[in-house]
Amino acid sequence: MANIMRLGGGSGGGKGNTLTVNAPAGSTVTATKDGEVKTAAENNGVWVFKGLEAGTWTITASLGSYSQTYTREFVDEMTINVTYVSSTLNDNSWSVIGEISDAGQAANWWSVGDIKNETLSGTWGILNVSGLTVGAYIIGFDHNSGKEGANRIHFKFGKISGTQIAFCDSSYNSSGSGTMFHMNSSATNSGGWKNSYMRVTLLGNNNGPSSPLSGSLMACISAELRSVLKATAKYSDNTGGGSNTASYVTATTDYFWLLAEFEVFGTRSYANSAEQNNQQQYQYYKAGNAKIHYRHDARTTAVGAWLRSVFASDSYSFCIVNTDGTASYSFASISLGCAPAFAA
Repeated sequence: MANIMRLGGGSGGGKGNTLTVNAPAGSTVTATKDGEVKTAAENNGVWVFKGLEAGTWTITASLGSYSQTYTREFVDEMTINVTYVSSTLNDNSWSVIGEISDAGQAANWWSVGDIKNETLSGTWGILNVSGLTVGAYIIGFDHNSGKEGANRIHFKFGKISGTQIAFCDSSYNSSGSGTMFHMNSSATNSGGWKNSYMRVTLLGNNNGPSSPLSGSLMACISAELRSVLKATAKYSDNTGGGSNTASYVTATTDYFWLLAEFEVFGTRSYANSAEQNNQQQYQYYKAGNAKIHYRHDARTTAVGAWLRSVFASDSYSFCIVNTDGTASYSFASISLGCAPAFAA
């Protein structure tokens, strides 16, 4: 709990020589000019300083180990809104993280690889995740923002005790038409990422965060995380059928997604060769971090993890990260590890 910044700011205008400070209840707030320190009584998180003369004032707000000091030119009326922020990502609420992201300041506070814990609740597909705490780690700031949207922190689920994991259900490495972590209920990549069972149903993109689909990942995260999820344009082969056709690569609006082959490896081996024209490798993997995923409930066991890229050489498969961390592919109907990403 170290450095602090404010969200919001000061606004001038009006009459009354009044400074209003909005800060978390219980804070200590002072206004200082030329060595004179003024205080005001708190009223439900609001401090009103009246009768201030024009000039340069230093306003200080503190709460426990947090503190914030900033200097403003005061004329006649001003309002300052204070939000305390920790440089330790996990010490912040999702709402504060969302505010910092909205302000375009996230990279000034945190680093790629930093982790924010999230406790899941409910059943995702056939996997009971109630009470499972998983670290969402930063894989990029404003990743590919010209195409995917600005002021976004891109996260990936997840890490447990520092180990990069993929969620696996009891049907891992089996295939079938039932509810399991497969891309589709049959061995087909028709419809590409856009129409896949993984995207629509398991991750819950069709319903979105306002009305989460029962049995989806969207329904298992906290309401606070749902409130800061940002719709993000992700480019993928959304036709399938085994081709490198450029027109097959279009954008979907996603709240949760799987990474594409190029976003992980920075090269193309099996995906539609046109995908990479609209993608960038994530900073986390560009920095050389390991690509192997381990089973979330057996973290010494490496697993294959799905990618959203269609395998461009057949009509049955999607790309994966193999158990040795290399690029590969698998039939769409097989249950493999799921390692979703999102933006806040």
